[in-house]
Amino acid sequence: MAMLQECPKCHKRYSLKRKTCSCGFRFAKTSGKIYWIEYYVDGRRRRERIGPNKQAAEQRLRDVLNRRTEGRYIEKAKNIRVTFDEVAKWYCELPQVKAKKSYRRDTLSIRTLGNSFSGKKVSELTVNFVDAYRHKRLNEISYHT
Repeated sequence: MAMLQECPKCHKRYSLKRKTCSCGFRFAKTSGKIYWIEYYVDGRRRRERIGPNKQAAEQRLRDVLNRRTEGRYIEKAKNIRVTFDEVAKWYCELPQVKAKKSYRRDTLSIRTLGNSFSGKKVSELTVNFVDAYRHKRLNEISYHT
């Protein structure tokens, strides 16, 4: 939970207490500094680049900390809490998808994927998770073989 300043020369980030950068740049009374905020949500460190306005960075940090303590932290990317089921339902309801000749096969494939991915957040679906699913499906017996 801190505010950071970015050096205009080397782009390293330091606390506001630091007066000089490791490259020799002096922070006091200079323009071109970029402010960042750093905070923790659910045990994970988050950093946001705010810009050249120190008051805006302070306001955003206060806002984030208030929302976090109230338990209603709103992430910048609002789609991070979307589940696989919601995405699948949205996709199947698109008019251009319904118009496809392969619509029935697509819905069947999505239903099959739903057996493994149902209830998972889209942000949780990592490459390793998908690779494990592919490996499991390759080892299953198919009616085509």
